[in-house]
Amino acid sequence: MMRRRLPRRSQRLGRRRRPCSRRPRRRASGSTRGPPLLLPCTDQVTATFDTAEGGDLPPEAFRDLVHQVADWMADYLEGVGDLPVFPDVQPGDVRAALPAEPPEVGEPLEEALSDFREIVVPGLTHWNHPGFFGYYAITGSAPGILGEMLAAALNVNAMVWRSSPAATELEDVTTDWLRQLLGLPAGFEGVINDTASSSSLYALAAARDMAYPDAHRRGLFGLPAGRVYASDQTHSSIEKAVLTLGFGREGYRAIASDSDFRMKPDALRDAIEQDLAAGIRPVAVVATLGTT
Repeated sequence: MMRRRLPRRSQRLGRRRRPCSRRPRRRASGSTRGPPLLLPCTDQVTATFDTAEGGDLPPEAFRDLVHQVADWMADYLEGVGDLPVFPDVQPGDVRAALPAEPPEVGEPLEEALSDFREIVVPGLTHWNHPGFFGYYAITGSAPGILGEMLAAALNVNAMVWRSSPAATELEDVTTDWLRQLLGLPAGFEGVINDTASSSSLYALAAARDMAYPDAHRRGLFGLPAGRVYASDQTHSSIEKAVLTLGFGREGYRAIASDSDFRMKPDALRDAIEQDLAAGIRPVAVVATLGTT
């Protein structure tokens, strides 16, 4: 197998070169294709690579498929209201329509898209249907869908600043916008998590560390038992988070709700008083504003 050689000037990361320009080099006047061309940075390795040799699609073939998929998405969103919210399928129908074993060789992407249209879509619950009220999704609007497409194409992860400076700082800006919209004072900060369940886990971890300041260093062994209180209507992820954080099943206490599904304050007060009398340390009360 032949390997492509990197340009001589870029073969070593440590080789000194001209510093990065802080301003991107623009394309020719009137051109709108692609992003601005950036000048090479001192720690950047440049190389050319034929996408087809790596098993990916040539640029023009990819462009054609993107147009096809975009047309399909527009048609789907235009007519999704004519589909049933829940499909007319039985458990196992979709599985039976798919091969039981993986193919020995990859199929053309066109065939995969055909299976998507003929097997997957007819078996979906249509979350973007105007009559769907079961859950809430984050890409139900055109800007959200386009944003997902761009994020997939960029394929970056904002775990630290160096892994994606722009995405990291964009997160800081948007979470600060949210802080302002919520009327929170300066100094509050936030991060965008992958799911609401993760957010609940992190919030309860912070509550645990407030109740047990040394827990992040020595753990909970030998410390007084703790308890988290939540409505009996609370999402199941709260109890899972309590288990994950080391409180055990007895560390979670469901509080009864009234006929309007609101947590009963008297029941919460009684539960806390009973636990304090028994030497159990209250850690957090989880409020429920609507449910999933």
